[in-house]
Amino acid sequence: MTTMSRSRVLFVVVSGLLVGAFVLRVRSHLHRPEVTLKHPANATWDLPAVSPPSDYVAHPRVLPAEQNAGPDRIVSLAPNITEILCALGLRDRLVGRTPYCLHPPEIGSVPVVGALIDANFEKIKALSPDIVFVTSNSSRSIAGLQQLGLRHEIVPHDTLDEVYEAIERVGRICDRPETARELTAAIQADVARLTISPDRAAAHPRRVLIVLGPLPVPPSAVFVAGPGSFLDGLLTMAGHTNAAADSVSASHGEISLERLRLLDPEIIVEFRTTVTEQLLTNLYQSWAQVGDLQAIREQRVRCVGGEEHLSAGPRIALTLFHLRTALGSVD
Repeated sequence: MTTMSRSRVLFVVVSGLLVGAFVLRVRSHLHRPEVTLKHPANATWDLPAVSPPSDYVAHPRVLPAEQNAGPDRIVSLAPNITEILCALGLRDRLVGRTPYCLHPPEIGSVPVVGALIDANFEKIKALSPDIVFVTSNSSRSIAGLQQLGLRHEIVPHDTLDEVYEAIERVGRICDRPETARELTAAIQADVARLTISPDRAAAHPRRVLIVLGPLPVPPSAVFVAGPGSFLDGLLTMAGHTNAAADSVSASHGEISLERLRLLDPEIIVEFRTTVTEQLLTNLYQSWAQVGDLQAIREQRVRCVGGEEHLSAGPRIALTLFHLRTALGSVD
């Protein structure tokens, strides 16, 4: 993984919302083994016997009594916070965002003010925000905002419970508490509907490694979801276990190639926007050189979707749906 990709991973993970722009750099190597794909890139996996949940970020449901409530000028310094604000119907109140706030697509018209480690405080001040939202681990941003005397509010992140807590906190602060409560209830209902029952989950659990981004080519150490993260929780709800649960002490961490060989996951889950047969062929050929990894040998690398699914926000039920879909067919 390149230094640039690694720093982006760290930013998004520690803010509970990995939305960096990862780039897969596929290199040609001589004497690679020939690979015949068992599962073509355009294969249709066994879909869950349920319908996909709504994308509340793109399609907010605001109670009529609260449609005019809330601050007029808001700056968000984290992608999950941006998504929460959009899901509460406050998209038109956003005047500043990070470069990693990419969903919904219309958010691209909002000015960028930096991110967790490089916030442009003078630019933020010039926007005259009524309020700036930051995540609880943003100590540098919090200190800078305090120095400027700008009102800021801290939002929890990372775990599934904190997703709901963050939505309701932002809803209260923005005078949309009932909209926030209904949003939380709708997401919880979607998650419950998509969760595999314990008896069914026990029948075919797999050890799954969740890579935070695309699996790098050529192979290098990878950042993975650890115990307690929202992705770890979603994986359990999908009926599987986290292969890195005993190897990462925090909600995310780096796994070396040596450690990865010892873990030998049955399935590797990754996140990327586009998957092609040629890309998968290159990936399996390259990773076959690392050692006898079951997930590579059996061609069990599954893509859940783009980086937008790495945000601990209102789209977690949709991420669970895509996770179940990706893991629905394991030979």
